[in-house]
Amino acid sequence: MVRAKDWFSRRKNEGTTKPLHEDVPASPDPRFEEWILQGNVLEDNRDYEGALARYREASRLEPDIARGHVNIGNALQLMGRLDEAILAQETAVRLAPDYPAAHYNLGALLARKRETARAERALREALRLRPEMADAAIVLADVLGSAGRVEEAEGLLRSALAAMPQSAMAAHNLAILLIKQDRVDDAEDLILRARSSNPGLGSLDAVLATIYVKTGRARESAALFQAALTEPACSLETVSAYLFSLNCRDDLDAEGVFREHRKLGATFGATAVSKPTATPANPERPLRIGYVSADLRQHPVGLFMRPVLERHDRAMFEVHCYANHSIDDDFTRTLRHSVEHWHSIAGVDDATVADQIRADKIDILVDLAGHTTDSRLSMFASRPAPVQVTWLGYLNTTGLGVIDYRICDRHTDPAPSSERLHTERLLRLPHSQWCYQPVYQIAPVDRPHSCDPDVVVFGSFNQNSKISEACIALWCSVLASLPQARIRIYGVAEGRTGTALRERLEHSGIDSSRISLHGRLGILDYFAAIGDVDIALDSFPYNGATTTLDTLWMGVPLVALAGSRAISRGSASILSTLGAPELIAATPEAFVELNVRLANDAAWRLELRRSLRTRLEGSPIMDAPTFVRDLETRYREIWRDWCERQAAQS
Repeated sequence: MVRAKDWFSRRKNEGTTKPLHEDVPASPDPRFEEWILQGNVLEDNRDYEGALARYREASRLEPDIARGHVNIGNALQLMGRLDEAILAQETAVRLAPDYPAAHYNLGALLARKRETARAERALREALRLRPEMADAAIVLADVLGSAGRVEEAEGLLRSALAAMPQSAMAAHNLAILLIKQDRVDDAEDLILRARSSNPGLGSLDAVLATIYVKTGRARESAALFQAALTEPACSLETVSAYLFSLNCRDDLDAEGVFREHRKLGATFGATAVSKPTATPANPERPLRIGYVSADLRQHPVGLFMRPVLERHDRAMFEVHCYANHSIDDDFTRTLRHSVEHWHSIAGVDDATVADQIRADKIDILVDLAGHTTDSRLSMFASRPAPVQVTWLGYLNTTGLGVIDYRICDRHTDPAPSSERLHTERLLRLPHSQWCYQPVYQIAPVDRPHSCDPDVVVFGSFNQNSKISEACIALWCSVLASLPQARIRIYGVAEGRTGTALRERLEHSGIDSSRISLHGRLGILDYFAAIGDVDIALDSFPYNGATTTLDTLWMGVPLVALAGSRAISRGSASILSTLGAPELIAATPEAFVELNVRLANDAAWRLELRRSLRTRLEGSPIMDAPTFVRDLETRYREIWRDWCERQAAQS
């Protein structure tokens, strides 16, 4: 998912980093104006040190003119010296309280530092002084949106668009906000209008491509992503969004997907500066482990990490979490209380986060996001830790040479064929890469859809983005063999997305009366919906993981089609670890056959319904103590390997 980028990077990419200052009287000293002009020219040429020197000369001449301090703050910000930049903008505000640009720049800096309350005050003052300042409304909307004040954020962005109808930035951010609310039709309409006013703008192409992926049109997203990637100012968020989309494509092979990851992964280290760390190469000492993620909250990654964080051996492992989000839900607090060190890094620049990790003396740094939304892979490029690992959030290679290992299992990534598809070394856990611990103790459903017990009902609970053309073809083959069976598909946004999905199914010969589409559900309703179907249909090529485990927990059988890449072998891995190979299909034909057999064999379905939860509970997937010990053993192995290599080089 492409996200709303921070204000400064947007302004920099659009070539409009200079603050507004037309309301401030010119200095009576022409030398002041000359120093400012020279600084502007140097800033345009990205000589920020030179620009800062000129601005400081101007301020020495006229220390009481706010504009000089605003320009100083701007240059410091571009150099990443945010605390000094804030002081400069605060000086400008003190000298000229009625100067809206100074309040604006101060608010944007504070927003970047996630000082939300102060940022809101400064930005609202800028808008009070100049209500038509759309940029201030855009930044304030970012601040409010990150705090969960979605309606206020939407109102501000719509006001900004009313003031500047052609503002690509306002349209971009409003579309992101709408996507997060599953209002994808509104987001798509908005972006299409914005593209007509801003043709060829990569950031808008990337958002539209993201909408296509989210609504099951991953193939159609390819041209848009390619256009966005050719932009000189293409963001790393767009690169990640494109690479993520490849996992949903059913027209690509594993080698093609890997080539793109390897090629584009190199862009993440293009400007990073690696700093050596003075880490003691002692193979047996206690280790400091750092986990980096935007999903240490009510999210599948957070759910999988809970038993790990709670059970780490505190005598041998000191645990740090670097949370790249500002969400503070109950689950976030549960995770935070289970570790010794919790660091909020949302909005903090890469260099500062990397320095924090070095100061914390992290030995093994673990990325839990890969190329998913709000990852910090670019921060890993400067190698803040001696050993760097990716795991859990992304079942594919990152393509980054600075990521040393990817944690997986032998089912998703069988040896030796999987090695050639990774820039990382594969670190296989002995059983499974997932540790499942349900948060909600929900009783299984003995008799699904009891009001109509004689009909076989299939259900899909994966995200709509995972429902590819090949996936629909397989499902329709199953349904065509069972003319009385029905299908319920959950997590489908209302509007054109649902209509298009229904039409795709009908086009394959499935009567509309057999199809039931539903939006996103609350967690308890979600589990109830799973329990109310007879058979769950897995997605392909992007399998379920959390949804597969939730399905089995509810006793509902699911057939896994084992594909050729890790993303296509998630459900097969879970069923293998569970000890249910009879539900794994090696070919599309076998997938159809197994689902038809399940539909026609009520006794088999009943036996599975009564045994799957027990089998899951007795499997290594739910043996949290053993899982964590196995994980820690792997950490110790790779640490010893690093120590041996250090000794060999000394």
